[in-house]
Amino acid sequence: MGLREDKKDRTRAQLLEAALDLIHKRGFEETTVADIAAAVSVSPRTLLRYFPTKEDVIVSWVQDGMTIVRAELTERLASEPPVVALLAAARAMLLAFDEKSRFFLAIETAIRSNRSISARKEQMIAELIDEVAHILASPDRRSPLPDVVAYTVAGTVFALIRASINSWVDGGAAMSLADLFDRAAGIVHFEQNVT
Repeated sequence: MGLREDKKDRTRAQLLEAALDLIHKRGFEETTVADIAAAVSVSPRTLLRYFPTKEDVIVSWVQDGMTIVRAELTERLASEPPVVALLAAARAMLLAFDEKSRFFLAIETAIRSNRSISARKEQMIAELIDEVAHILASPDRRSPLPDVVAYTVAGTVFALIRASINSWVDGGAAMSLADLFDRAAGIVHFEQNVT
């Protein structure tokens, strides 16, 4: 089972990289599912098993980032205050994006150029903000935050992420996302007694 999952992960990564490369060169609208599949020598049907639509190729990156935030936040909340844990989780996601900055820049450019993908990304982020707020306010936590504080913290951190990404794209990825995030987070004062 491990080898099969490994192969699936590799194929998914190859499809994603091929799609982003083609989209970067041709543009989102001009790149077809058949083009992406041909670049990896698979059938369009195979590609559609991994990504049901061309838009899913783009938003899969958003989903990957969301997975990083969830995992990091859950792990860090066991030993860190909520604000510290969430800031670190956001930074971990942006560090992962920095590692594939050329592809992430192509994704963000494609998202900006397509209203429906942009709206879908915003909806996904809104859902993640709600999810993070619920985690921070969960009565199962040792010290749950009040709902209003949890939503404020989650919304603020995601506003910092959005500002960092926008600045990064506008600057042509000249500076690292994590550094931009640190700069943006440095101007926000969170109450130290929020636990």
